[in-house]
Amino acid sequence: MKARYQFRFYPTDQQQQLLAQLFGCVRVVWNDALAICKKSDKLPSNNDLYSFGNYAS
Repeated sequence: MKARYQFRFYPTDQQQQLLAQLFGCVRVVWNDALAICKKSDKLPSNNDLYSFGNYAS
């Protein structure tokens, strides 16, 4: 039997600012990577996304 948990997160004002900054940076990196993929006319497949371990050496 699988258990499921549900959590709520109530960040402070400082944490909200830091999270907004973090997600803003993540969005920029994602959009830049997507633009590179679109420019090369090749979007990564699921296999490419999961084979990160091959490049981390």
